[in-house]
Amino acid sequence: MNGITLARIVEIADRLFPFDQAESWDNIGLQIGDPHAIINAVAFSLDPTPQTIRFAADNSCGLLITHHPLFPEPLRSITSETLTGRTALDSAKFGVAVLSLHTNLDAANGGLNDHLAGSLGLTGIRAPEPARCARMGELPQSTGLWALARRVADVFQTRNVRVVARKDVQVHRVFLASGSGMSYLPDALRFRADVMVTGDVRYHAAREAVEMGMPVIDAGHYGLEKAAVGLLHGRFREEFLSLDLKVSCVPCAVEDEPYQLLL
Repeated sequence: MNGITLARIVEIADRLFPFDQAESWDNIGLQIGDPHAIINAVAFSLDPTPQTIRFAADNSCGLLITHHPLFPEPLRSITSETLTGRTALDSAKFGVAVLSLHTNLDAANGGLNDHLAGSLGLTGIRAPEPARCARMGELPQSTGLWALARRVADVFQTRNVRVVARKDVQVHRVFLASGSGMSYLPDALRFRADVMVTGDVRYHAAREAVEMGMPVIDAGHYGLEKAAVGLLHGRFREEFLSLDLKVSCVPCAVEDEPYQLLL
């Protein structure tokens, strides 16, 4: 079968990464687009931006599936003066719908945090309730904190890795949360993790972690979540093939880390 309605792709997304697993504050699902439109090609990106919208349009994709939502909070206006406004206007201009799978992708079985934990080689991977957008697991054997930080940098192919700790220690139990996960610090402590792996660690949160005796490896928001693009691309491609749907899947190739290191 050639093509599929946008509404049906939304249904598939809900089945793969259930919308009801998203955090209550999150804005997921169809952000902009006609549910009755026929989609023949889908692009995948971490962020909805004018750049990724144009990538989708240049590759004849009528839909861009993103991890981060286009509208993370209520809007009073849509103008070219803001990034969100420019993205929405370009979406309408180029005829590219936007579907966002955010904390439901983080929380779902087989979702982003399961993927990251598996990539690090953790065993006994589990969701530490109620922190459903995080995972706990064990390293095959204890290792030094700095050695694990280097492994995180290698596995996730990022140079922007920071370590929050007063000294090197041996770690075994890992608490992992993609994106900005420091709100889970109490959970990591309660589950007696040896180390947290997350991103976007702010100064005062880092101070608190040091005082509480919880080492943290900050691999950056982009460093951890860029894996969402390949994950989404692979899962939807497999699903379309299993349903005998001829829908092209194109991972976005124009995104990069917004931060640069001054050496």
